Amino acid sequence: MNRIILLLACLSLPAISARAEKIDLGAGKSLHLVLPEAWTATDVAAPDGAPVMGKTARFVTKSGSNDAVLITVLPVPDERFNDVESLKALAGEAMEQFASGSVEGKTDLKEFKIGGVTGYYATFTDANLVGKPSIKEDYKTVTSCFAYLGEHVLVTATVFSDDVAGKTYAEGMRIVKSLSLDLPKNSL
Repeated sequence: MNRIILLLACLSLPAISARAEKIDLGAGKSLHLVLPEAWTATDVAAPDGAPVMGKTARFVTKSGSNDAVLITVLPVPDERFNDVESLKALAGEAMEQFASGSVEGKTDLKEFKIGGVTGYYATFTDANLVGKPSIKEDYKTVTSCFAYLGEHVLVTATVFSDDVAGKTYAEGMRIVKSLSLDLPKNSL
């Protein structure tokens, strides 16, 4: 009887809706991701005079919570980051900028899977913001992610949040982990 009640309760839960998003990389390549219905894409303002090196997309919650995901896709000239040790070294070096002002004080790289490949991430907590109220777009935590998807495509993603234990942070990480590379179809 309890199993039937549990089953009925689960079936009556609203479905978590999400939609597929696509970032066109040119030459028939695109990056695909799954965006929860509670999130939306926003414009990314580039600094004046900054060179455009890749494609960048920014996603925020529709509720206006202090959470965001920034995804940058960079073309790389060769396949050196196909080697996980090279990718790990790049990620560690790039993330050092966050370590000095963080509660953690160091970069603690963790491995994750994305689009069938290995990536690396680390989370940093801003020591100056701990215990203080939330300030819009001044995030208490940053999770920096690096993955090489192959075909000369390096992805960096940053999940910004005030609460790494919160639902929106978990959704942000799911967005990053949903990334996949779509290649042009070969015509014979």
